[in-house]
Amino acid sequence: MNANRKVLILAEGAMCVALGSVLSLLTLFRMPMGGSVTPFSTLPVIVFSIRRGAKWGIGGALTFSLVQLLLGISNVAAIPVKNFYTIILCAALDYVLAYAALGLTGPIARRFKKPWAGICVGVAATGLTRLLCSVLSGIIIWGAFAPEGMNIAVYSFAYNASWCLPDVAITLAACLALTRVIPFIMTGKEIK
Repeated sequence: MNANRKVLILAEGAMCVALGSVLSLLTLFRMPMGGSVTPFSTLPVIVFSIRRGAKWGIGGALTFSLVQLLLGISNVAAIPVKNFYTIILCAALDYVLAYAALGLTGPIARRFKKPWAGICVGVAATGLTRLLCSVLSGIIIWGAFAPEGMNIAVYSFAYNASWCLPDVAITLAACLALTRVIPFIMTGKEIK
């Protein structure tokens, strides 16, 4: 790969991370202890992953995760039991792993002959990975907020599904619309 192509891909990745970060600040619905429904905040990173593949997609998604961690640092500060391990675990589960998984959308989607099918499976798989990371974090770290007598796992799943599933559904709808309306954006081909 020549240097000009690398610069082009890096610039595209930087723009996708920046656009996703700005969109993450526009919330449609915010949960009291973290988690929100946004207008397509993960879409630019997912598009980048689909266009550029695993290596670039994971790199862009990891960068996005670190920006999200910086933007959500107040959530990390609200951990009920603060020690080094819970802070690291919260950062890893709620931000780094959850958002870095978005970089796998492209490699998953590329396994399908029909782009729309691959995008559906890729976005759903990475969305469920985000949900799983948040549920695990809820069980391990945020369980103190569960109502008395309620199973912590059930509470964590219900809490996190209430914001994550709508966010994934909005992103999936936008990805499918882009595939239909401007399909070149979902490929690695540049316009000449």
